[in-house]
This record gives sequence, structure tokens and C-alpha cells, in this order.
Amino acid sequence: MQPPQGPVRLGQIWSKGFAGRLWETVAFSSRRLRRRPIGSPQPVWSRGLTLLLLCGAVAVALLFTVDSAVMNFMLSNRNEFTAWLAWLSDIGRSEWYLVPALLVYLATAAADWRGVGYGLKARLVTLFGQAAFVFGMVALTGIAVNIVKLFFGRARPAFYGEYGAYHFDPFVVTRYSSSFPSGHATTIGTAAAILMIWFPRHWLLIGIVGLMLSALRIPAAAHYPSDVTAGFLFGLIVTIVAARFFAVRRVGFKLAPGKLLPVATGFGRRKRAAG
Repeated sequence: MQPPQGPVRLGQIWSKGFAGRLWETVAFSSRRLRRRPIGSPQPVWSRGLTLLLLCGAVAVALLFTVDSAVMNFMLSNRNEFTAWLAWLSDIGRSEWYLVPALLVYLATAAADWRGVGYGLKARLVTLFGQAAFVFGMVALTGIAVNIVKLFFGRARPAFYGEYGAYHFDPFVVTRYSSSFPSGHATTIGTAAAILMIWFPRHWLLIGIVGLMLSALRIPAAAHYPSDVTAGFLFGLIVTIVAARFFAVRRVGFKLAPGKLLPVATGFGRRKRAAG
């Protein structure tokens, strides 16, 4: 006769078959992603995205005209402060986001959700879905921006003295021709979009802070202003589009009528319940 089981604790939810449980969860997620949109048809691309894209394109074009003057100033005023800003700009390195997201994803995907209560299960589902989204979007936008770089082949500011600010070698893969758009800014734009979706009340503050962090690549003499702005907008827009794509399929997100940003399902659950 087996002893009665007590309350299930968080440390007891991982099953012995880690690989099997992981595969089962990933397969279930894949089936959810392949299903057709649920409910009345809603567009993934919205007027808000069109406006954001057009305004962003204008901003990049305007900044393109001052790239040379800005970089000439930056290179002429190198000091310890700009060196510190260059170090701080590494906040845009993708591994800072990929590694934690992957660890959370693996931990939640391999958990045995069958023996846990509804509240804990709901939190696990939210963690699993959002960690997968973070990892997938940072990886996807990182790969995509490197492909986009090939179409422009812009020389980096490190070669400003030799080539200037407007030297392009499309489809030439070299160490100097990968300036536009900025990969670090793309990662920050991706992270900013995710945080905007998670905390929609603070979307403007998140956007401003994200753009300021992206701009650190300018005093680092790693990118021009237009590179940074284009990269930030690329990560931001692609991530919002992906979230809206999942929202129409009710996978991790849902669309809010008249809103550009979808809603991350599972966020604010306890606050609503308390109210």
C-alpha cells in the first residue's frame, strides 16, 4: 500500500524522464503554432505598424545625413567616459538574453505539470511560453539582421578615416562591412518590444530607455546614428509582428481591440483576481 501523497512542491515537479517530458512539451507547442487563427479574422499587420515603419524610415533617413558629422565628433573626443559607455553598450549582446531565456524554457518545458495545482500550472505555462518567445525572437532577429547587413555592406566607423561614413559594399562579407543595421540595437529593440508587451502602461518609458541604450553604440564608435535607429526599429517591429501572429492563434498572446501591442496571457492574473 502506497503512502498518501502530500502537497506537491515546486522542487518535486520535474519528472525523471527529462528528455521525454521536454519533447512532449515542445511537440505540443509546435501543434499549437501550426493551427489556424481562432475566432473572427484579425490582421497581423495593422495601421499602427505602418505608421511606425514610415516614421522610423523617415528618422533613419534624416539621421543618415548627420552620420558623418556625429562620428567625426565622437572620434575626436575619445576619453575614459566614452570608453565606459562603450563597455556599457554590451548590454545589447544577445547572450545576455538567450542564456537566461533558454534556462527558464528548459526548466519549465521538462517539468511534470500533471501533479501541480492550477495556480502553479498557470505560472509554469506563462513562464514556458514567454521564455520561448524571448529566446526565439532574440535568436530570430539576430540572424535576420545579419542577413540584412549583407544587402548594405556598410563600412563600420572603425574605418571612418579610410572610407568615410557612406561607403557600401553590398554582398561583400568582410570584417568592416557590417555596420547597418546595428545588431546590438536590434537585440535591445527586441527586448524593448517584449517589455512593452509585458508592461504596456510603461511602453513609452521602455521605448525611450531602449533607444538610449541602443545609442551607446555611437560613442563606442561601433555604429552610426542611422545604424542604431534602424537596428532598434527592426528588432521592435519584427517582435511586435511575431507577437501579433501568435496572438491571432491564441498562443501566449491575445490581441487588444484598437491596440498595437498584443497582451501577454497570464500577466496580471493575481492582480485581476484580487480586484
